[in-house]
Amino acid sequence: MTEPIHQYSTPDPIREFNTEFALPDHDACQALREDGVVCLRKAHDPGWLSLVEEGIEQALSGGSEDVDIVEKAKDTGRFSYSSQAWQQVDAFRRAIFDSRSPDLAFALLDSDSMNLFYDFLLIKEAGTANATTPWHQDHAYYPLHGVGVVNCWTALDPIPMETALRFWAGSHREACLYQAANFAGDSDYRHVRSDRPIIPDIDSDASARILAAELEPGDMLAWDSYSFHSAPGNTLDRRRAAFSINWASDAIRFHDVPCLASYRAPELTEGSVMTCDKFPLVRTRAQAAGESSY
Repeated sequence: MTEPIHQYSTPDPIREFNTEFALPDHDACQALREDGVVCLRKAHDPGWLSLVEEGIEQALSGGSEDVDIVEKAKDTGRFSYSSQAWQQVDAFRRAIFDSRSPDLAFALLDSDSMNLFYDFLLIKEAGTANATTPWHQDHAYYPLHGVGVVNCWTALDPIPMETALRFWAGSHREACLYQAANFAGDSDYRHVRSDRPIIPDIDSDASARILAAELEPGDMLAWDSYSFHSAPGNTLDRRRAAFSINWASDAIRFHDVPCLASYRAPELTEGSVMTCDKFPLVRTRAQAAGESSY
């Protein structure tokens, strides 16, 4: 059996920038605009990582109302994920609002204001080699109009190339939405939209430039919500975890279509701005650097 061209071959590197003592600069923003993804080295320090680990313990012990466990056939480990946990888990809330997280994201967005969209915890334990993440666009699942959502995904463990996220460089540029990938394999998958083109066979497309980066804890990938990306299962003998925060620019409007409850709020109607208790306004251009409106 012939393996896909790109999935296990050596990808091109994601452009990277050291943000330990500085926010993303013009070159980092340009990389995000051109490639659809950028790597920010040392985005978060050990104290922030410890706070997220505290949140993980709270979330997995019942603190989060939205924790799902995926168990794939032949896997001995668990693939756990949780969304919107910041509303119940204090450690996640502090990691999001009382840190440089909003400033890192706001520096990447060409926007006069920024809302928190949602947080997402992702843990692939050892023994989850079959828990692959198919090629998909995050925006395909969102009830949103517009361009200007960035996913800030921070590694909590060392992530070598064999378990690294893959990105199709430039796949965000036309802001074309494709079918939502069927993660569960259900025949009645709720996100299927017949009015959208099917996902291309990216692994077999020799012209598709694939990007990836090995990460250390605290390194962050930031990508456009229209960018195609995928990930292999965890073939390591240890956990592979990440905590992501999704932010929305002032260009984003609510689109009243069927979607997960995580992406909805009762006060939002078709075409409305995102600001509400569930999706709070966190930054504006008028604010002093480092301040939070939460």
